[in-house]
Amino acid sequence: MDLNRVLKKEKNSLVCTTDDIVIYISRHFEKYSMLNVGDDVTALAVFELTVGNETMGFFLPAVVHMHPSVVKFENVNGDDFLRCEFHKGDVFIEDTEVVQNPNIAYVIFEEFIDGGRIPSFMRYDNLAFIFDIVKRITSSSIPAEHAAFEMIYAYLSRNPKNFREMWRLTTMNGNPKYFKLKDVPHVAVSTSSKLISAYLKDSIASSMVNASEDQSDIEDLLRH
Repeated sequence: MDLNRVLKKEKNSLVCTTDDIVIYISRHFEKYSMLNVGDDVTALAVFELTVGNETMGFFLPAVVHMHPSVVKFENVNGDDFLRCEFHKGDVFIEDTEVVQNPNIAYVIFEEFIDGGRIPSFMRYDNLAFIFDIVKRITSSSIPAEHAAFEMIYAYLSRNPKNFREMWRLTTMNGNPKYFKLKDVPHVAVSTSSKLISAYLKDSIASSMVNASEDQSDIEDLLRH
C-alpha cells in the first residue's frame, strides 16, 4: 500500500485524503501511558492500518497526536483495541517531528518479547529488525546487537502444531506461534533449563509431561 495515496503533508502534519482509513491500536499501551483518548488520541504509533480492502502495519516508535472522526474500543480475537476512523480532512499525525523517547525501547521489549504480544501485521523475517528501527528513531542505548534479537525471536517462534519445534526448522508456511520469554513450560527445551528458570511449579509439571528428546551440555555437566 502506498500511504502517499491516502495521506498528504501539510506543514508538519499528515492529513487524510480519503474517507476510509481505520487503525487498531493495542490497549496494552495504556499501562505505559502511551495511549490516551481525549479531544484527540495520543498513542504509540505501532498499529494495524486498513484502507478499503488493503491492510498493512504502521511501525513508528514514537508517541504521536491524532485527530480521528470516530473512536471506540473493540475486542478482536480476545485482545482489546482502540479503533480509530479517519475521514477526509482528518489529521492523521499532528506533527511528524516526533520527540525521541528512549523508554519506548522498554515498551517494545515488554510487549513483543517479554509479553509475546507480536502484532498480527508483523512478519517473522522482519522481527529482528524492529530494534534497529527503535534504536535509530529513539536514540536509545540498547545493550544488545542485532544478532541477539535474531536469536531471541528464532528461539521464541514455534510451529503452531508442535510447540517444541522451532519455526525456522519447518517449511515456514503460514505464521508461527510466538511465545513470551517467561513461558518456561513451552519455550524451554531441556529439563535442566526448565528447573533452573522461573515458575518452578509449572516447569516441573512440564518436565514430567514432556520428556526432553535431546540431552543438553549443561545436563551432562550436572550429571558429572
